[in-house]
Amino acid sequence: MLVARKDKSTSGPRYSGRLDMPNVVYALSNPMNASREEQILNFLKESLMLAKKAHHVENFIQNLYLRCPNSWGLTGICLRKITSTNKLTIVTQISNHDIPLAEHIRITVDSKAPELEAIRFNVGVFFETRSALLNYSDEGAEICNINPEIQGLVCLPITSEDEIWGTLEFLFEKEVECDEGIQDFFSCVAQIVGIAIDHTSSTELKVSGQKDLDADTEKELADLKLTPKLKKIAAMISEGKTNTEIARALSYSESAARYETVKLYAMLRVKNRAEAGAAIIRLNLTQ
Repeated sequence: MLVARKDKSTSGPRYSGRLDMPNVVYALSNPMNASREEQILNFLKESLMLAKKAHHVENFIQNLYLRCPNSWGLTGICLRKITSTNKLTIVTQISNHDIPLAEHIRITVDSKAPELEAIRFNVGVFFETRSALLNYSDEGAEICNINPEIQGLVCLPITSEDEIWGTLEFLFEKEVECDEGIQDFFSCVAQIVGIAIDHTSSTELKVSGQKDLDADTEKELADLKLTPKLKKIAAMISEGKTNTEIARALSYSESAARYETVKLYAMLRVKNRAEAGAAIIRLNLTQ
């Protein structure tokens, strides 16, 4: 389980090279040396099962986010793909805040971004505290400046068909303890996301813009029967309201509003608030 820990070093990130499959298989069979809660093992087993059936990687990441326990303090997941123009570009970003990460990161020799370090050395990069990320590099400071709620970050390389495909980032609203057990856990998640990508058609992995929907898909979305609760949330999203405003209007906790919002994203097959708002208006889903 992800927990806060006192008296941590803030000198820099921790690294893990434990991304090889034998270690992952061992961790799946012996989660955190049997010292972590059973929910960790269940989370991994369910994720692996879903990965083997995945058809839309964006929906898989949304599902991954929804199933993370609130106690972890997870505030966002970002999946990036390396493009033919030598950039890391966001495939999907799911979060409970409205400020996006940098859409594109150019891969250069001089850049020192967590994503690039994870790719260069094929290691997990773990920032247990906000200070560690803030002092890491200009890129780390920029992440902190545009995301004031972030207190911890984990970035891992994703492989598909034995090649580096991109990166997976987890952002936390509280500090995290990245001991070997947690490193093994995230190594497992990275491998599972790679499996989901392998089971996903390349035509589904568009790296920017709204997906082009065929006529059958448009009809399917237009026929969505939203619950009264989701209709209210859809209406507020189309009006540009934040999760905080939605929670206040519906007397929900912010985490509950986040959960319902991401569930709506998955139903609409969109990856962010802007796409959701456009789809809601286009399909007239608030009537």
